[in-house]
Amino acid sequence: ETERKVADVSEHEIVGRGMISLFTPMLLRIVANEEGTYSSPALMLSATLALCKCMCISKTFCEKHLPLLFSVLAKAPNDDQDLRANVVIALGDLAFRFPNEVEPYTPRIYACLRDKSTRVRNHTMMVLTHLILNDMVKVKGNVCEIALCLQDKEPRIRDMARLLFHELSKRTNSPIYNLLPDIVSQLSQLNLKQEVFREIMLFLLCFIKKDKQNEMLMEKLIQRFPKCTSINQKADLAYCIAQLKVNDKCIKCLNDTFKLYKDALFDEDVLKNFMSVVSKAKKNTKLDTKDALEELEAKFNEHAAAGMENVKASRKAVRAKKRAAKRVARKKEWEESDEEEELSEVEETETGEMEFDEENQPENRRTPSAVAEKAVGKRKSGRSSNRSRRGVRS
Repeated sequence: ETERKVADVSEHEIVGRGMISLFTPMLLRIVANEEGTYSSPALMLSATLALCKCMCISKTFCEKHLPLLFSVLAKAPNDDQDLRANVVIALGDLAFRFPNEVEPYTPRIYACLRDKSTRVRNHTMMVLTHLILNDMVKVKGNVCEIALCLQDKEPRIRDMARLLFHELSKRTNSPIYNLLPDIVSQLSQLNLKQEVFREIMLFLLCFIKKDKQNEMLMEKLIQRFPKCTSINQKADLAYCIAQLKVNDKCIKCLNDTFKLYKDALFDEDVLKNFMSVVSKAKKNTKLDTKDALEELEAKFNEHAAAGMENVKASRKAVRAKKRAAKRVARKKEWEESDEEEELSEVEETETGEMEFDEENQPENRRTPSAVAEKAVGKRKSGRSSNRSRRGVRS
């Protein structure tokens, strides 16, 4: 009963009808700063912190003004890292106090991991680590942002991300295994450098130790090959498959799903990773699938050679198509230039006739021989200019 009364007082009395409620309109006006009246960074920082503390008291007040708080976070100047860092810490407190109200805004908290400020990223990583390990925030769907922190420039952020994944790996429900397909899918869409992607995946795949998890993960990764839009994505998937432990069921899976990845074997990197799986399996003396391994290796080599021939043929066809397009464009240019030459000759003829008419006037009349010499000279000069233009064009 006492707890219910205290909760009712904090929900409705303190911020709703108490003395603090007299100051909340002023805080909201300063934090919103719609007219740009308040330009002092210290004032904005103090008002934002005061608003966050009021939001920690009442669930209704928090839910109502969360959009304002995230708009302040988004619009904060790049050089005002203190404001962004303090808002992130306050959001951690609000998420712990009212997790259901803050949950829709979780992706915007994760987005702070890409902030330009090292301090903001560090604070965000600490807040998220605390919330995730206490099951206050869902990690699925946004785990890619934490995986990227494994390659952050700041050593403290990298170490914190590694610590978070180590702690998750100790849990019995295998969260890292469940998160890996999402991580692979999201990272492959970011067009990361190959070494960055592979270093991240090499670290995460070390936590997959159970045979059943290896088998299931290999099958899931192979199923993603048809969805890839570039050969680089397929090469990254093949690299992930090569890092898994191999057993009889894995080899069977590679044989059964061969049609899904056979079109990518022409790539040297893809072929190398799949061949490393075969060589790893051959070293395992417990395997009873030597015939299947030999058959799989033969299929790899056969389709790699055939795929390379197809790629060369397609490249040759593309080059031939480009050459044909250039020939058509060149022919069109020639036709246009011939039309221009014909028009210029017609204009010259008309000009010559007009000059001839002027010369035949009584005051400008010349001898027939002079007129003929002038006409011959114009024709010669016109032909020579046409030849020179065609010579330059050829």
